[in-house]
Amino acid sequence: MKRKHIAAVILSAFLLHSPGCDKGIAPLNIPPIDPNAPTGFGGIIYFTNWPTDSVDIKVQELRIAAFKEAPVDTTGLFFEFLRGNVIIYPPVGTTAYSKRDSTGRLRDSIHYEIFLRPGVDSLPATYTYIAMAWRDGPNVFADWRPAGLYTTQPGTFNPGSITVTRGRFLRNIDIHCDFRNPPPRPWQ
Repeated sequence: MKRKHIAAVILSAFLLHSPGCDKGIAPLNIPPIDPNAPTGFGGIIYFTNWPTDSVDIKVQELRIAAFKEAPVDTTGLFFEFLRGNVIIYPPVGTTAYSKRDSTGRLRDSIHYEIFLRPGVDSLPATYTYIAMAWRDGPNVFADWRPAGLYTTQPGTFNPGSITVTRGRFLRNIDIHCDFRNPPPRPWQ
């Protein structure tokens, strides 16, 4: 018991005489959150090596899919969507991105912005798998595959994650799509 008491006295003396913060308790220089500021994320989707439309492979739809957790099977895709754990953009029921621009040329890039709604969408929200998904067949529930993936390690298929907080808009969440070398499907 006496040994513990001596150790506590020595530790207290050390802490009292050690150099520390000379400003006391000071506020951090973090700008205040503007409740009217946009909340969400955006970037550019780059495309290379578009497939030719053949009987076997077509680009029927292009949509961004941002998952809170990477899907592991097609059933999980559906349930994650129902639970609100995935963002589909452009939203289901609206016109998807097209591989051709208004002049009929193949797109080389698309700029996108996804806005979350504080009070409606759960925030903060972490998305661990953000992909440009493409549908290559007639089944709107099963014929999807990733064309590109957001990653913080270029040249890999390691998904990058982001955390969106209220009043903050994350930029440069870019996705590179190479239709000759797409990322593997995380789901079966």
